[in-house]
Amino acid sequence: MAETGSNLPGPLEAGTLLQRRYLIQRLLGGGGMGMVYLAHDQRLSNRACAIKEMVDHFIDPQQRIEANDYFAREADTLAQLKHPAIPAISDRFDDQNRHYLVMEYVEGRNLEEELAARGGPLPESLVIDVGRQLCDVLAYLHGLNPPLIYRDMKPSNVMLTSSGRAILVDFGIARLFKAQRKGTMIGTLGFAPPEQYQGVADPRSDIYSLGATLHYVLTGRDPEKFPPFSFPPIREIRPDASGNLAGAIDHALAYEMSGRPAAIAAFRDMLLYGRGLEAAGAAAVSARSGTADLTLPQDFGEVPAAPVRPRRPRMSRGKRAVVMASLMIVLASAAFSAISLYRDPQLQARLGLQPFINSLPWKHAELLAQARLHPLVFRQVSVALSTRAGDALGSPRASFTDSELTTNPYLKWSAACDNSLAGLDHQDGRVEARFFDPAGIQVARSTDQRFIAEAQAAVDFSGVALIGGSGAIKPGDYRIALFSNDQPLGEERFTITEDLAAKAAALRAKAEAEAEVRTQETKRAEEARKLALLQERMHQPLRLENIEFINSTKDGTVLSGPANSFNASSVLFVGWRTTFQNRLYGLEQGEYRVDGAYIAPDGSTLGSVDDIETIRSSQSRAVFRGRVGNAAGGAFLPGQYAVNFYLNGQYIGQRKFRVIADTSGSRGGSSGGGSYGGGGGTTGFDMPMVATGTIQGIGGRSAGLELRLRPQSGGFLHGEMVVSLVGYGLTPIEGFVRGSNLQFQVPYGSNIFDFQGVRRGDALSGTFDAVPSGDHGTWSAQTN
Repeated sequence: MAETGSNLPGPLEAGTLLQRRYLIQRLLGGGGMGMVYLAHDQRLSNRACAIKEMVDHFIDPQQRIEANDYFAREADTLAQLKHPAIPAISDRFDDQNRHYLVMEYVEGRNLEEELAARGGPLPESLVIDVGRQLCDVLAYLHGLNPPLIYRDMKPSNVMLTSSGRAILVDFGIARLFKAQRKGTMIGTLGFAPPEQYQGVADPRSDIYSLGATLHYVLTGRDPEKFPPFSFPPIREIRPDASGNLAGAIDHALAYEMSGRPAAIAAFRDMLLYGRGLEAAGAAAVSARSGTADLTLPQDFGEVPAAPVRPRRPRMSRGKRAVVMASLMIVLASAAFSAISLYRDPQLQARLGLQPFINSLPWKHAELLAQARLHPLVFRQVSVALSTRAGDALGSPRASFTDSELTTNPYLKWSAACDNSLAGLDHQDGRVEARFFDPAGIQVARSTDQRFIAEAQAAVDFSGVALIGGSGAIKPGDYRIALFSNDQPLGEERFTITEDLAAKAAALRAKAEAEAEVRTQETKRAEEARKLALLQERMHQPLRLENIEFINSTKDGTVLSGPANSFNASSVLFVGWRTTFQNRLYGLEQGEYRVDGAYIAPDGSTLGSVDDIETIRSSQSRAVFRGRVGNAAGGAFLPGQYAVNFYLNGQYIGQRKFRVIADTSGSRGGSSGGGSYGGGGGTTGFDMPMVATGTIQGIGGRSAGLELRLRPQSGGFLHGEMVVSLVGYGLTPIEGFVRGSNLQFQVPYGSNIFDFQGVRRGDALSGTFDAVPSGDHGTWSAQTN
């Protein structure tokens, strides 16, 4: 005897002892929350009890918490309930990673199994009685404060004992009701009302589920096999159903809650007495009891009087004595012969007197008494794989594999019997099939009951049994034994073999699952490492490596550099280029802004330039750029300049550069930062001028050109340009000159034209590009 099963995989074995008290007998069934076992309490007179087990096999901590809360909620719910139709809870305990709930053992079968055993819908009288009992227990639950909504009424949750008691089981999803409160959708497809799919439930939701359950067991139509909320009226499927029962069920299945009976008591009155059906707009039904549709004949007819026969004249006393003496002698001889004939059936058959003798009242009574001792005589039984509804999935067999029954755990048995009461009387034949595993433990049972007419010489019984519903199928020799009123009829054996190929596939799948678990664990560990590293480096995601200064044009074209000093005559825009090490390399992408604040030699601020870049996790280095200068560049006075750098608003350092006075190309020793005069005055720009010529490529055409140039101090250039073309015309010039070179911009519509050129004596020429049109070409002009 094992002391505990908590450290063993799979279901508990028979003989396992829990808490030094509960001895496991066999597995009763299993579901999404665990397994249920039959056990005996060795401290309380070896009393039978049911033990519900939940195995904690969750990897996700949140799933573990939810599952444990779910199990505890069922235990707490049951512990508070006191009703004959609700199993009483007696104990609760944990054993390592398993949780157990001990409750009253209900012997019987649920309504789903009852349907399968009968092979069709339940009798109307039984449906009414079950409905009455379920109304009583729901009235108790709804009458609690606050009301308790069961929310999962269905045939498999209603146990039916041999005495006809209906017991409500599985309170795992019951919930205390609060008006207008929503939750998650819960229940069983086909039996749950529409509002439960929206997370809403009140007592009328249980009325709907009860109506769906009664509809199923009365008609045999399984709602799980049809679209939700599609219940045909009862009398379309079962025309012989009583008006009260049919009307009450149809009314309970209204799609809107407002269309159903307001309370379970109202539904009970409607079911039993027909109260409220007419007001509800149902079909015309009787307002009497559920049997009100049954009627008796109005007239029984007259019994005909016996005919009057004339009396014969009496014989004399002496003559009667002689006749009586002769008759006694004849009767005595006949009696001796009759006794011999009565006791010899073979003689009766030879003489053709057997039907006559068997019809004698005392002989009929004798034969009837003998036949009732064994009303059924077993001939044979076979088993085959089947569906839950009893549809055979193949021919009868004597051997099955464990993988077959794990995938489809239903076996259909078919038994052929001779009717011992044939020609004597009718009977209600009942045959129970009991299945025993290789250890001799009963693992399933199924019953079939049917009416056998007096004229039937033989009768067939069949049923469906659930074998190893939990998946624990043991290979070996099994036995199916048939009983009638607990009297053995006969038995047959079949074998369940181990499917080695399926076992190997299962082992491979298990190994792959374990490998996947390890992969996921490694992945989570790597993600945790990256997260920790990310958190550590987020306070300094970029580390400054280098800062360089360059001389560039406005569009960023590098003229010289990198350097820390520039000549005032040649500097246009002083730009910076910063390089950072990306400390989030391989971890995370980020967006950063680098600001460069320029400070002049006199301490004044020239301006601030920023650069915003998105640095991908695949970039090990990050480079930012910026430049400062006036609209056309230049205008830097000699002296030392400083640039303060900021990363996302945080100061990261300062760098300096110097502008050196360069007067070799200036007039009169100007100390300005540059000159617009060239050497000798023949090629430089030292005075206003007008030049005319042509431009090629503007608008894809050639046109006349006029330039009006006005050089400014500091190397700047102002003026106007005129193009002799429709859509073009006079437009301002902004640019700069350096020696004999000039560069300027002009706007035309949405385009900006960049002109570059050189002066050689009186001739000017160069090229141009337009953005965004992409026009480009050449130009030339002659000064006047």
